[in-house]
Order: sequence, then structure tokens, then C-alpha cells
Amino acid sequence: MPTNLIFFNMLSPREKEVASLIMSGATTNEIAKKLDLKPNTVSTFKKKIFAKFHVDSDVDLYKILKEN
Repeated sequence: MPTNLIFFNMLSPREKEVASLIMSGATTNEIAKKLDLKPNTVSTFKKKIFAKFHVDSDVDLYKILKEN
């Protein structure tokens, strides 16, 4: 199993939703609206996801997840 897939499976269900929306190109505000969250809450989820994948941006996360 690819390492990135292992990390993805370690995400919480909500983190997976946010990560999937990032992969689709959604902005923080678009994600917040779609999931009925505040943008600051989405930003917190993104920070947690980035930390788990050791990345600093949506683009970096996209590149890593797209590899698998």
C-alpha cells in the first residue's frame, strides 16, 4: 500500500472530506460553504491535514495525493 494512501486512511472522516474537496480545487470558502462550516474551521482542518502529510499548501497536498 502506498505511503500516501496510508496517511489518507489515517485522516478523520471530516479531514477526508476536506482533503477531497482540496483535490477538486475548492477554495477554503467554497469548502466551508459546501460542508456548512466556518472558513476558520476549514483552515484548522487544512492545517491538521498538512501536518499529517508534511506539506505547506493545497498545491503540495494535491501533488502528493495525485501520485497515488
